[in-house]
Amino acid sequence: MKFNNSFPYPVLSVENDDYIGSKFETTVEAQKTFGQLYINLNCNLQDSKIASLINEGKAKYALHVECPQTSFRKIYQSDETKIVANIPENLLRGKIDVHPFILANETIEEYTNPNLNDFYSDATITYEKGNILALGEAVEVTLFEEDLESQNLPSIVTVRRSESAKELVVSLNSPQIIIELPKAIYDQYAINSGSRLKETILSVVILPSLMEVFYTLKEDSADYSEYKWYQVLEQIFKKNNIPLTQVIDGTIPVLRAAQMVLQNPLEKAFNEIQKLNEGME
Repeated sequence: MKFNNSFPYPVLSVENDDYIGSKFETTVEAQKTFGQLYINLNCNLQDSKIASLINEGKAKYALHVECPQTSFRKIYQSDETKIVANIPENLLRGKIDVHPFILANETIEEYTNPNLNDFYSDATITYEKGNILALGEAVEVTLFEEDLESQNLPSIVTVRRSESAKELVVSLNSPQIIIELPKAIYDQYAINSGSRLKETILSVVILPSLMEVFYTLKEDSADYSEYKWYQVLEQIFKKNNIPLTQVIDGTIPVLRAAQMVLQNPLEKAFNEIQKLNEGME
């Protein structure tokens, strides 16, 4: 969505001269992390009248995010100068239009401002709720389809049957992470891993296995740094703008790290269970 810079009322913007001596500067940064797109807006408003309207709750900082390819559209509002929009990446594709502005939060009648251009000296100005008081710099974010080969978790995990094991066992002294399951459990895993309970099986088997991997790395990561599975995990975290060392040094808890890699496995699992239950009704 492209905003028309022509308004029937004054708007604080670098694109016009409606205001003299006032500024509304914005910076937008976007970062992808484990299936989420974080859009961070920082605002610098230099106009005491508009600032007082925000303090009184009559106006708000706002961030409009729209993806034409997926029809995703949402406005995030705050009375703080910083807004963080957290959007699941699967709701977005290609180019995303990001527009920062300040919106009227209610009807504002007989608006006056000493910084207005003299052109408006005799004008009666009213803003309806939702009207734009200030417009920041529009930004276009592009999501590129990345080569996922180096981030392919299944390529470094092998689940196999054990004739002797009586419980889940994780082995790390090989190029892959080896998960061994008792024979009876493995047979059920093999039957259901491609079914409608795929994400549920992932939570039951892969989630605790990844936790064991991270606990082991916390004890001594140097012993495993030459293995392919370690290097792939390192790349997964790097491409999501988080160093693996934050898991190893305890900055990121092991349980959280495992869920980040699998991108909210519990939510996916319970969504599967709900759909299965709905199909039985």
